Amino acid sequence: MIQLVVVAALRLVSFHGPDGYPVEINPDQVTSLRGAREGDQQSKFFTSEVRCMIGLTDGKFVSVSESCEEVRSKLAAPR
Repeated sequence: MIQLVVVAALRLVSFHGPDGYPVEINPDQVTSLRGAREGDQQSKFFTSEVRCMIGLTDGKFVSVSESCEEVRSKLAAPR
């Protein structure tokens, strides 16, 4: 009997949430990036610790302390 082994290479990129804890993101599931603007400091999505909000394919958002430029470069890094 022939067994077929499928290996899925899952690449996760590490960021930091507003509380400093690591957040692992699959780059293939990122749909958008939104950076904090001057007036966003009073919104419920952007606190003083949040610099970028990452949109995912499942409709959820992840807030991270890295800038969107840092997030974009980490997501684009070679696998």
